[in-house]
Amino acid sequence: MEWWFHAPMALCCLWVFILGLGVGSFLNVLIARLPYEKSIIWPSSRCFGCFQKIGLLDNLPIIGYLRLRGRCRKCQAPFSAKYLWVELGTGLAFVALFFVEIVLQSTGGPAELKPWHNTPGLEFPYIGGSPLPPLRDWVYFGFHAVLLSALIASSMIDLKHRQIPPQITYLATLVGLIGSTAFPWPWPNELSCLGVLPNDGRSWILSEVEGRIPVGLTVWPFWGPIPEWAPTGSWKLGLLNGLIGAAVGMAIGRGIKMIFELGMGKEALGLGDADLLMMAGSFLGWQAISLALPVGALLTLGVVLPRMAYLLVRGRKVESQLPFGPGIAAGVVTCWFGWPWLGRLVQGVFFDLYILGFVILLMGGGMLIAGLFLRRGKAS
Repeated sequence: MEWWFHAPMALCCLWVFILGLGVGSFLNVLIARLPYEKSIIWPSSRCFGCFQKIGLLDNLPIIGYLRLRGRCRKCQAPFSAKYLWVELGTGLAFVALFFVEIVLQSTGGPAELKPWHNTPGLEFPYIGGSPLPPLRDWVYFGFHAVLLSALIASSMIDLKHRQIPPQITYLATLVGLIGSTAFPWPWPNELSCLGVLPNDGRSWILSEVEGRIPVGLTVWPFWGPIPEWAPTGSWKLGLLNGLIGAAVGMAIGRGIKMIFELGMGKEALGLGDADLLMMAGSFLGWQAISLALPVGALLTLGVVLPRMAYLLVRGRKVESQLPFGPGIAAGVVTCWFGWPWLGRLVQGVFFDLYILGFVILLMGGGMLIAGLFLRRGKAS
């Protein structure tokens, strides 16, 4: 296949990258101002050294930073390199999201590009068809790009200031609820794609359903089989998906905080971490978000433990409190992108009320016992 057949897809990825750079520039404003409760609108971007306004060309993402060599044009005060990395990282994250969710669902593309998620309603016929994705593809991508942007901003703020501003999580939760209600599951898929799912009241834990639940704007409906009072594709189902996802995310964060504090006798997770899970739950639904915290904890340990060992070997002080927001965000993205595999593993748990209740009690009791042992260890 000739290279020019891929030109429409490449141009779309380039446009998405540029969009991500612009969003990253805005996220830098949030990261720099929200922790200090400053307005994100006024004043315009200024140097923190001489407080002079930064010109429009000097404020262009990446280009402006490289053009000035990371210094103020007037006073030569250095700008933090994090501005550059946030812009570049957001641009690359947008391209990755677009590639996984839109390009891999393309029709008529290379045979090696198999669909990642089971979302047959997304069709980008960039070979032998339209050079641009249809509107529903852009809506789908844009909705999830809002979540991705909020996760990046929250993580960067928590990394430096040990806090997650509610202005980000609450506003993004509202966007998640509106989107889930306006585009209820199985959107963007047609109802005809549900033919493989039982509609006679049988449980969705059956082997014949395994791996066949279409991924919508929220990855799965809040329960299967879907109740008659909230039919498939209705705003009621969409609103319930968003509300239950947000409520479960909040309950997980606050519940684990309460259990560990009860066991250890001191503060554990912050309320901002619970808000972060609430926000992600309103976008993705409760199933994916239920795994985000344990997955995020494992990813965090994989980074923190080697770092702690390095500091101890070098004789340096190890921080007693570490930001967990970046770990939760990493867990959300991992569960979100890895849902084709994770969803298949947990499908038998998430659609059986008795098994689900047993798992919740088992995990809650285990965390309480772990907290008590940690308190006893410190007391001795």
